[in-house]
This record gives sequence, C-alpha cells and structure tokens, in this order.
Amino acid sequence: VTFDAVYTGEPIRNLTGGRKTGGTYLDNLDLQLSADRGSIVGIPGISGLLYVIHNNSSEFSSDYAGDAQGVSNIDAPRGTRLYEAWLDWANPAGRISVRAGLYDLNSEFDSVETGGLFLNSSHGIGPDFSQTGLNGPSIFPVTSLALRVRTALGAGGYGQFALLDGVPGDPGDPGSNEIDLSHEDGALVVAELGWAGDDWRKLAVGAFTYTGDFARLADPEGPPDDGNAGWYAIADRTVWRRESTALAAFLRIGQAEERFNPFKTYVAFGASLAGFSGTRPDDELGLALAMARTGSDFKASRQLDELNTDSHETAIELTYRAPVFGWLTLQPDIQYIVNPGTEPAQDNALTVALRFELSYSRSLTDGG
Repeated sequence: VTFDAVYTGEPIRNLTGGRKTGGTYLDNLDLQLSADRGSIVGIPGISGLLYVIHNNSSEFSSDYAGDAQGVSNIDAPRGTRLYEAWLDWANPAGRISVRAGLYDLNSEFDSVETGGLFLNSSHGIGPDFSQTGLNGPSIFPVTSLALRVRTALGAGGYGQFALLDGVPGDPGDPGSNEIDLSHEDGALVVAELGWAGDDWRKLAVGAFTYTGDFARLADPEGPPDDGNAGWYAIADRTVWRRESTALAAFLRIGQAEERFNPFKTYVAFGASLAGFSGTRPDDELGLALAMARTGSDFKASRQLDELNTDSHETAIELTYRAPVFGWLTLQPDIQYIVNPGTEPAQDNALTVALRFELSYSRSLTDGG
C-alpha cells in the first residue's frame, strides 16, 4: 500500500490576443492511496485506488486565452473532489481484469504516452471526445461510476470496454462530484482495441456512444435526438534511438457527431526527444500541434445568433520538462493558439507558463 502526493503549480500568462492579456496561477493537488494486488486484506487478485484532487478557482482559458481546447490541463473550477475510488480484480494469469467504482476514463482510454508530456488538454484526451455529454465524459476534474473490463489479446494486444454514468457530477455545479444515477442521464459506452510492442508504444482504435438523447445544435428547440457518438485512432512510436537518446512521435485523429458537438474532427501530432543531454538524461523536449475543426451544425447554430465562426482552432506547443531533484520537476511551456475559441473577433493568442511539480511517495507497508 503506497501513499503518493503531487502538488502542481503553474504561473501562466497570455501575452497577446485571445480574450485579454494577463495572467493567473493554476494549481492541482493529487493525493493517492494505492493498493497492489493481494494487499487488500489478503484477497488474491484485488487491487484498489483512492484518489482525491484539489484545484483553485483560476480559469485561464475562459478568462484570458479564450481558447476551447484548454491551454493547461490543470485548469479547473475550484473544488476538492473524490476523483477515483475503485477496486480491480484480475485472474491469476493476469489476462482479464474487471474494475468498478469512480473511474477516470482517460487513465486507460484515449491515452497517448508521448502526448502526456504536453500541457494542452487536447493531448490528454481529444476534444472530439472530451466535448461530448452534458457534463463531459468521466475525466478530469469530474468522474462518474463505471465498470471496466480489460483482456489481453495475444502478444501485446488488448481489448477494453467501459460502461459509465452518462452525466458525471452536476452540470449546474462545476465544483461538484456528486453521484446521481438516473434513466434520464443514460450511459456512456466506450470500447478500445490496441497493441503495443517493440518500438510501438501504442496502436489503437476506439469508439464511444451515449445512450441518452441530446438537443441538436442547429435546432435546440426541437425534440432531442439520439446518436451522440464518435471514434478515435492513435499511433504512438519511438521512431529513432541511439544509446540513451530517443525520439518518439504520435498521431491522433478522431471524429464526433456534429449534430450535437461544436467540433466535428480533430487531428494532433507531435514529437518528444529524451536523453539528448549526457548530464541530464531524464530531460525531455517536445513540439506538438492540436487542431479541432468545427462542424456545420455548430456554425449554423452560431448564425442563428448572427455570429460568425472560424473553421478551426489550432494550438502549437513547445515544452521542456526537466526533473531537477527526485521531488521537483520544472517545465517551461509556450503555446500559440490560432483562432482561439473559433471566435473571429479574437486575435491569435500567445501564452507562456512555468509548471513545477513537488512529489512525495511513501510505502505504508513492510516498514517502508
């Protein structure tokens, strides 16, 4: 049983364009209590996690950059939330596992290892997926109850399926993480097939659908309709290595139903270079692009209010992650946002941030 704590702080500033210039301070506190398999009262095959988060109330994208994708992946409404609380059972061979409880969908689905270096939220989970639902899917900062089944498929292959509450938390209270299961909320169903091996970090394809009905963007006063669904595909690979230096690259594409969602398609690609400094082998340098394209129904809904809409929002990010000590990591970051919020009245934005992470870990068993 292990206790882990990570405090992430981020002074961040919009230098030009967007909604307005200026800056703020974002933070995120992660507290985790994790139990390895067999450590919960000696039950074989059972592991578990309790995970609490806290965020301050500074909202950088809405107040400054004006972007839709999220310049910072810790930008969230103020609140202290029980984020995850689940038990996981695996058979003795480890080929099948079943997980149930409060669950972060993005911890296993639509995740890109190389994309995890970057601060823009779209490199954590694509905006084609994260925009869906009445309160988003079960991802940061609000999660829902879920049942996930995962199985190994041959050497390096896997398949996973999840059934989740269709409306995490309370859409009327961004700081809430309450659990309210109802027939009206419906469910979110997600499936992913993938493979990893050799230099391939991940090859995967996934699909999702909601069982509930949703208002159509182009006819919000009309009857709700079903079919809020989408798909995504991921290719993530180490493309070159020499001694301790490695270059990895990723491509992620996806699509969502444009009748209900502002963004119809999304494409992202990027690369990271690690181990390029002999004196600092753990440093990483990354460059990535994330482009979300608006759908025709969203444009039509904006025209009802006599508003124009850009065809896409694109974020270009350059970042450098440097572990300084075992407990301290620094990460300067710069992003250029083209068409922030797809609002023609907003000029392209240029943002800078300096993220730092303070971490602590302690084993609570075996005298650790």
